[in-house]
Amino acid sequence: MSASSTTETFFTISMPYCERMEIRRTVFTGGNGPRVAVTAGIHGDELEGLYVCHRLAAWLEQLQQTTPAALTGSVELYPAVNTLGLDTLTRGLPVFDTDLNRSFPGSSGGPLPERLAAALMEELSGASLVVDIHASNIYLREIPQVRISQEFEAELVPLARRMNLDMIWLHGAATVLETTIAHSLNSSGTPCLVVEMGVGMRITPEYCDQLTAGLLAVWKELGILAPETAIPETTHRPLVADDSNVHYLNAQTSGIFVPTASHWTDVRRGELLGTIVSPFSGDLLSEVRSPVDGVLFTLREYPLVYEGSLMARVMARKREGK
Repeated sequence: MSASSTTETFFTISMPYCERMEIRRTVFTGGNGPRVAVTAGIHGDELEGLYVCHRLAAWLEQLQQTTPAALTGSVELYPAVNTLGLDTLTRGLPVFDTDLNRSFPGSSGGPLPERLAAALMEELSGASLVVDIHASNIYLREIPQVRISQEFEAELVPLARRMNLDMIWLHGAATVLETTIAHSLNSSGTPCLVVEMGVGMRITPEYCDQLTAGLLAVWKELGILAPETAIPETTHRPLVADDSNVHYLNAQTSGIFVPTASHWTDVRRGELLGTIVSPFSGDLLSEVRSPVDGVLFTLREYPLVYEGSLMARVMARKREGK
């Protein structure tokens, strides 16, 4: 079978004032091998995944022109699932004031968010792997990471280790929301990894290229790409975090947060990570120090903070055998 690609509408619904909302995907089809998918833009203020879809589409289009037989399976890209949110730069689904990623598995007879969720579940069902890409919000910067519910650890961690990302964060069952696309797909037998990286409303090209290389490597192992296909080198090996070794640093007072440590660096217990200062005076209001020896993997991007605001996360390095 020769490789081909199409951009098609998989969900459409009438809107007020004689308009229609259409959600599109691009499908690259090669041989009769496995099928994989990438979803992005479920939150309208998260743009990193849109650029990843662009990078993947560009790579696959070049592959079709040079060695079309190298695509032995099929790839589906869903770059803009929440089109209304992306149009208005809002996290949720406008008008409905709903977080689309709290609407799964959805219902074909429900309101718009549930109908869209149900349609997406139907399209993705049976894929060998779905990767759902998110960015952080506008307040925090995250290193490229995979977040996995411990319920699905045995199946998903081996895949996540080959994704060329910097961290795997295992979440306990109590902290996992069952109405997300990832939990709904994994519960129904379709493996889904959640990637989070960067910062809201921005694109971090180096993170996107890092993930693109990892996706191609995993697809090659899954049989989407022929074994001899040349792909970008993967150089990142993830650290593993869970609820026992992640420490949250929250603001003790309101003010302006000024970081003194760099994102994604080793820190020592007691090391100064930043200060909170007053915008009204020259006062130093509080210091932010690391509670452990570890790695600073989350750092506040937006400097204005209020008491209790999250400013950083530090992952403590576990001892061997722990």
